[in-house]
Amino acid sequence: MANASNYLRSQVGDQWINGNTVAAPAFLYIALYTDSLNAAGTGTEVTGGSYVRKSVSDDSFTDDGVGGFTLNTQLEFVDATGSWGTIQSLGIWDASTGGNLLVFDDLAATKVIESGDTFRFNIGAIVINIS
Repeated sequence: MANASNYLRSQVGDQWINGNTVAAPAFLYIALYTDSLNAAGTGTEVTGGSYVRKSVSDDSFTDDGVGGFTLNTQLEFVDATGSWGTIQSLGIWDASTGGNLLVFDDLAATKVIESGDTFRFNIGAIVINIS
């Protein structure tokens, strides 16, 4: 995943160029989309069927020391109680609803989620590269 949102780019510039302090969120929230999300945060997030964004703590990613951060735990969403559709992309946000998009990308393969299915990311399935 190498796509930084407009918000994240602005925050990095504000801190490193303008010298302003930018607070990191306490938790990150993984959101699923049925289309491609863009840098402005526009996309079709899954709704209904018991879907909620999945929270992760700041220690859920391992820093490789050269700008890469890899998911170091398995993330499992709640069991779908209705169709979520075809999951095509994900976004990492700073809030459980609304909030600011930080990074986003399309999945390597789409996945149809029907009632009773569980969507999960295995260890190492999400890699954020800052370049």
